[in-house]
Amino acid sequence: MSEFQTEEGLIGMSLRDDSLKMTEVTFGDSRTVTNVAESATRVPFSFESIEDRSTISILRDDINTLYETSGFSSNQIALSIDSDFVLIKKIPIDATLQQDELREHINWEISQLMINDLDHFIIDYEVLDESQRMSHTKQIIVVSIRKSIVEYVRDIFADTDLRLNTIDVDVFSAQRMITDGSVFSPDQKIALIDIRNKNLQFSILHHGFYLVVEVPYPMDEGVEMNTDKDEHMARIISKELRRIILDNKLGKSIEDMNEVFLYGDGVEDGIVEQLSQAHNVNLHRFNPFEKLTLSDSLNSVEITNHPESFVISLGAAIKGF
Repeated sequence: MSEFQTEEGLIGMSLRDDSLKMTEVTFGDSRTVTNVAESATRVPFSFESIEDRSTISILRDDINTLYETSGFSSNQIALSIDSDFVLIKKIPIDATLQQDELREHINWEISQLMINDLDHFIIDYEVLDESQRMSHTKQIIVVSIRKSIVEYVRDIFADTDLRLNTIDVDVFSAQRMITDGSVFSPDQKIALIDIRNKNLQFSILHHGFYLVVEVPYPMDEGVEMNTDKDEHMARIISKELRRIILDNKLGKSIEDMNEVFLYGDGVEDGIVEQLSQAHNVNLHRFNPFEKLTLSDSLNSVEITNHPESFVISLGAAIKGF
């Protein structure tokens, strides 16, 4: 939940592994992107780092350095973190449950999945739109995160001029860039593929349908040339997306998807080319800036060359508003 609001603007921040990105957006007559910046952190944002309190000051300094050298106007931060840090679960709930009874039942459902006591976690939930058409049950997305992770994040910003507005999750940030003011109808099938450093993350949007799947991609030892790597990655994406479509009865082939969006730090021209040649489907590098106004003073090569790498930070900023 947002604790602060400012007319000056808000900075969406993505912190995944050692990749730090900031995207500043102002909200007035229109949403305007006023600044973007990125850098690598000296330590990764990881479970190991969270257990080592000495990493807080290092990450704090890295964030401050990027902020102070990039000319941002706002000091409000909406942070999106890696989905590996949270448990996301879709569960059916009796449609008659409300407020306290609903919260109590959700806590019970989550307690069945946890080893530790629920007191160690922060739990939030959202009712999916598809459940409004169901008479007896409603489908709920439940998200739980360890309190120690939230405390670690808050401590990073504690001794800075930056004010933490909200904490988001990367996959939700990306999906928000599709659903916020979307031109797509609910019956369309949309696949989002995050090409990450350590794995692929697939998510599907369709009539409130919710699915997130992470897939590792071990590279063959003989794959050395960039063209071979791109071809290898494209084959993995094709294979896994087809499997997801078949397993979830979304169609018979990738061509049954209405749109496929690629985003993340690992998107390469060769991957896009290989997939475009292999499948007759609307496949795009995800450009999240298409919906928004860009400030005349904004001059970033990365927005032009790699807009897909800012999907998450921009989606976090939109949530903050």
